[in-house]
Amino acid sequence: MKKSLLISIVLTVFLGSFFGKFLYERYESETVMTEGETLYFLQYGVYSSEEEAKKNQENLEASLLVREDNKFYLYLGISLEKENLDKVQTYYDQEDKTTYIKALTFTDNTFINHLSQWDVLLSNASSKEELLAICKVVLADYEETVLRK
Repeated sequence: MKKSLLISIVLTVFLGSFFGKFLYERYESETVMTEGETLYFLQYGVYSSEEEAKKNQENLEASLLVREDNKFYLYLGISLEKENLDKVQTYYDQEDKTTYIKALTFTDNTFINHLSQWDVLLSNASSKEELLAICKVVLADYEETVLRK
């Protein structure tokens, strides 16, 4: 009786350790939370006052003013693909407007899905009017979907 009880205990500990190690390794290899998607923003400037930012925004056809950490950021476009914003940036370079592209990570799947559809149009756009029209819609969608939550 003692021998079968001892064998049962040893077998239980062995199987428990084996399955515990298996599940732990599997848990470590899978991502529990989504890391997010990299979005590229075409930024025109950062301002310490809202009045100054709005003054510069008046001269732009497509823009979005966003307040973050007591600063005001002026964005001219958003894309999942940097190459798309390179096209938009080229347009602003021709207008002598200094911009730069910055990457931010987002987890808002609704906006990311919308943006992937707009990116198809943006990648096929060839004229200044098409680029600006798409940027206006993307910025408005960002404002509606992300900022007003």
